[in-house]
Amino acid sequence: MEVYGLLDVLGLVHGRAWFWQSDRGETACRAWAEEVMVNLAGQERLLLKVVGRDILHKTDVGGVVVLTLEAGAPAVDQLIGQAQAMVESLAQGGLGSGIEGVLAAEFVPHTANRPGQEVLLSLRQDPAFGPCVVVGIGGTLTEWYGAAAGGGGSTLVFPASGLTSGVVGDALLAHPMLKLLCAPSRLYGDGPVQLVDLVDAVMALAAVGSHCGPGGASPFTLEEIEINPAVASRGGLVALDGVGLVSRRKWQPVGRSLERIKHLMKPRSAVVMGVSAKGANPGRIILDNLIRSAGIVRDQIFVVHQREQEISGVPCFRSVADLPQRGDLAVVAIPAAGALTAIEELVAADKAESIILIPGGFAEAGHTDLATAIEDTLRAGQGRPGGSPVMVGGNCLGIVSRDNYNTFFLPEYKLPFNPGLGSNLAVVSQSGAYLVTFASNYDGVIQPQASISFGNQMDLTAADFLGYFNDVAEVNVIACYVEGFRPGDGERFLTECRRARAQGKRVIVFKAGKTALGAQAAASHTASLAGDYAVARSCLQQVGATVAGSLDEFEDLLKTFTLLAGKAPAGDRVGIISNAGFECSTVMDRLTGLSLAHFEPETQAKLDEILPGFAHRANPIDCTPMTGTAAFCASCEAILASPAVDLAILSSVPVTPTLNNLPTSLGGDHGENMAAPDSQPRLMVDIIAGSAKPAVVVVDSGRMYDPMCRLIEQAGIPVFRKIDRAAQALAAYCRS
Repeated sequence: MEVYGLLDVLGLVHGRAWFWQSDRGETACRAWAEEVMVNLAGQERLLLKVVGRDILHKTDVGGVVVLTLEAGAPAVDQLIGQAQAMVESLAQGGLGSGIEGVLAAEFVPHTANRPGQEVLLSLRQDPAFGPCVVVGIGGTLTEWYGAAAGGGGSTLVFPASGLTSGVVGDALLAHPMLKLLCAPSRLYGDGPVQLVDLVDAVMALAAVGSHCGPGGASPFTLEEIEINPAVASRGGLVALDGVGLVSRRKWQPVGRSLERIKHLMKPRSAVVMGVSAKGANPGRIILDNLIRSAGIVRDQIFVVHQREQEISGVPCFRSVADLPQRGDLAVVAIPAAGALTAIEELVAADKAESIILIPGGFAEAGHTDLATAIEDTLRAGQGRPGGSPVMVGGNCLGIVSRDNYNTFFLPEYKLPFNPGLGSNLAVVSQSGAYLVTFASNYDGVIQPQASISFGNQMDLTAADFLGYFNDVAEVNVIACYVEGFRPGDGERFLTECRRARAQGKRVIVFKAGKTALGAQAAASHTASLAGDYAVARSCLQQVGATVAGSLDEFEDLLKTFTLLAGKAPAGDRVGIISNAGFECSTVMDRLTGLSLAHFEPETQAKLDEILPGFAHRANPIDCTPMTGTAAFCASCEAILASPAVDLAILSSVPVTPTLNNLPTSLGGDHGENMAAPDSQPRLMVDIIAGSAKPAVVVVDSGRMYDPMCRLIEQAGIPVFRKIDRAAQALAAYCRS
């Protein structure tokens, strides 16, 4: 009955219902039955449903019965007998302790188990993203539809924060299954449910979810309410059944001063703790990297060491309290057991604006007590005048801030940072190892403005860094590898995603951990259809972030968005050329969101003149391996010059001898010179650089052609080794 009361608050229509508390005896049962029959006089059927907070699937255990009423007084006895028989049967089945009573509800006429007639409406408080509304196919076949549609394919998930009616309506009409509810179709002349009714229901759930959420004004949190089903009946949407869960859980407000992140990213002074005087431990490697840093003043680097006077020419001090000044940055490379003391001293003596805590061994290793103590220490410092240092980590690799400093505990000879493009890119990663692989794979091609390993998020979080880079004008691509969000931080992350998109910035997210762990929620329908990853993906996509489904896609997007920044597509019409027929066929299946350009007569005439007679000249162009360098590159130029083309995929399998693309360093008498101005890669670079249109290049061949790929990418042009990946990345760039 509490759920029915909440439905009234939400303005959602439901059938009338009366509750019998089964432990109140025969007299109460008869009074209940008489009240039901007075109110439902003249109706032929009613619905009996067992009530029990732990009985989620009532139909499966025989807890739902449609009762056909007999005329006259015997109907009261019939209702009593049926209700008592239901309770007794369930008790014999082992559910007795969970039964609270029986609900008698008026029968709402509807067509069950028919597409477009039943809908699942649910509010779920996600641990990270807060209130989210889930809309799906409802009824007893809810899970079946979910499985048939590949899990989340039968649902939509809306984050309540910032949600508008327009967003909800557009999403419902675009969904291949849910639009059957509220749009004309071959099955229905008009949708069974008015679109406005369904949108209003979603917005009402979002509103109550925000007010009664872990970050809302209400003293309690409505963890979940699931309405399954709400049905098309009586010209509108009527809720038949619901279940809910309430708690006292609330998020802790953010108290740290995020202004101090500026000291973290561009420090002028630093102190290192945990430096070995004898060997190359992580602290010593970090110190050596800091000494070589361009942004930190050499005589503003200090070491805390109890015995040494200096290490690598850097002065040492016996304790934190002895340090001559407050450092912009303190790097703590002490094992976890001693890290707490180090941070307590830094906070107490006010000797650091920011801290990087390198070691692991905290919550991820089961030592939540150490992690909690460090978090409490920082929080206590935040409450004093002047605040407390901000901290990255623990269990992190550190930060590389372009042209400023490097605290990765890897020697330069193993992981160099050679100059490259990418000053418009920030990579924010929970995994330090991922940053290492990216830096190594793209060394000399892409050098981000910042590479941040944020580890356990004991203080600073993914949302904090996204917010910081939203205020850095030169950064317009922010790539985030996230394994998990702190409670409530996902909602802050969504807010920053919206702010990024409003400024024209691109946010790319790879969310690790797709396996559903199961939501600890009241209604398992919602948990099974909209697990943690599905909610995260949907929430991020709703606010304009581009979500990568794999690490390969993540790097494809990162490379494409970074190198093409500044070349905004005017539309979605793509021009394509390849010298391999299989590529022309394959790419057609990957143009999601792109349309194939139709060359206007002038461009078509130019291509007819350039290409040999055996080439296929229509888009996508298959020029075959017989086309030489000059004709291939002239065709690329014609495609980019065409008014009918907004963006381009320029591909070749380079092994044909008609293309000049090998370096002379390979040796042998091949007669090719990739460095020559009339070589294939040099001409392609000049042509693409001379166009304002986005273009990507595909080179589908082996290691021999790595130099060709590197030459093109160093010029700021994304190169792919497979045409389907090129098309997928370019389509995502066009959509964003």
